[in-house]
Amino acid sequence: MSALLETPRGRNLHELVAAIEVPDTLPLLDKEERAALERWARGEAGSRGRDAMLKEAHAVGLGIERAERLCQRLLQEGWISRREEFKGGNWLWKTIAWRDLRRLQGLLGIIHAEQRQQARQAALEQAWQWLHERSNARQALLDPDLLDEFTLALKALEEDKALRTDVLDARLGLLRALASWHDSGQQGLRRNFALHARDLTKSLSASEWRWLDALFDLERLGIASFAQVGWLSGDLVLSWQGRRLELAPLHCLGLPLDDLLGADAITSPQQWWLIENRTSFELQARQRKADVALLWMPGRPSSSWLTMVSHLLRLAPAPAWISADADPAGVDIACTVGCRWEQAGLAWEPYQMGLAQWQATTQRWPLNAHDRRLLDGLLGRPSLPAALRALCEAMHTEGRKAEQEAWL
Repeated sequence: MSALLETPRGRNLHELVAAIEVPDTLPLLDKEERAALERWARGEAGSRGRDAMLKEAHAVGLGIERAERLCQRLLQEGWISRREEFKGGNWLWKTIAWRDLRRLQGLLGIIHAEQRQQARQAALEQAWQWLHERSNARQALLDPDLLDEFTLALKALEEDKALRTDVLDARLGLLRALASWHDSGQQGLRRNFALHARDLTKSLSASEWRWLDALFDLERLGIASFAQVGWLSGDLVLSWQGRRLELAPLHCLGLPLDDLLGADAITSPQQWWLIENRTSFELQARQRKADVALLWMPGRPSSSWLTMVSHLLRLAPAPAWISADADPAGVDIACTVGCRWEQAGLAWEPYQMGLAQWQATTQRWPLNAHDRRLLDGLLGRPSLPAALRALCEAMHTEGRKAEQEAWL
C-alpha cells in the first residue's frame, strides 16, 4: 500500500495523494468497477464530485461501499488526488482530481475530445477527397445534380460541430452507399436501399431518412417510398390484355411504372409533350389539345421512368416536344429524355424552353459553379440541338438561368 501525502487546504480541509508516479497499467477491476470507472473518466473535467460519482456507480450496479473501495484504490495506486473535509470527527472526501486523465482514458479505450476532433477532421478530409475524385470520374456525367447534393451534404456535416463522431461516420457511409447505388443503376424501395447500404431492410433510423430526404432527391435516384408513378394526360386508351383504361375524361392520372410497363396497347397521339415542372404540367393538362398526350417529366428522370417511356414509344410512336427549365440541368434533362426518341427512330424538339422564353422572363437566377461545369460539357457536345445550343451560349454569356414555371 502506497504512503499518502497530506497537504492542508484550509480550515478542516486537506488533500491526499499517493507518494508514487501515475501508473502505466490499470488496477484489476471486475465488470461493474470498470463500468463505473469508465463513467467517472468520461469527458474533459479534471475533477469530479462525490455525489455525482456515487450516482454514476449506482447506475451500473456498483453499490456505495464498493464505489468507496474503488475510489480508495484509485487514490492509493496513484490515479487521483482526493480532497477531504473534517466533519463530525471524521475525514469525509468531497472531490477527486485526476492526476493524468489522458493516460487513464487511453487505458480504458475512451476517446477524448481532441482525438474525436482529429478523427472528425480526418473523416471529413477523406470524404472531400473522395468527392473530388468522383467529380473527375465518369460517374459524374450520369447525374451531375448528385455532385451538388453530395457537396451540400458534406458542407452540412462539416458545419454541424455538435454531431457525434459515430453519427458522422454513419452518414458518410450513407453517402458512399448512395454513390454505389447510383453507379450500379439500382432502383427500388427504401428497404432495398437500406439492404444495399447495411445488409438489413430496417437498418436506417427515422432521423437518417429525414437527413437523406432533406438533402437528396431520393425518388430521382431510384429510392422510392412507394411504387414509382408515371403521370399522363390526354385522349389516350391503354389496354392490358383487352382490359381498357380511358384517360380522356380525366384531368391527369398517375399509374405505377410497373403497370405501365405491362400495358400491351395504347392509342397513338399525334404528339407527345413532356413537361418538367409539375405545376406547368397540370396547367397544360387542363387545356390540352385532343391530339396531344402529356407526360410529367420528374426532374432528372430515373432509369425506371425512362424504361417506361421507351415502352410507351414502342406502343404509341409519335414525335415529342420536351419542355424543361431554361437552365443547364434542364437542357441536359431534355437531351437525356430526347435520346429515347432518337433510339426509337422518332423526332423530338425542345419546346417552350428556348432563347425567346429565357430572354423574355424577368427571372435573373445566377449560374452556380455546377451550372457552369455542366454548360461547358453541353457546349462540347456536337449533337446538341441548335435551339438548345443558342440557349446555352446565351446563359454562358450572361451568367443566368430561369425556371419554366415563369412562362408555361
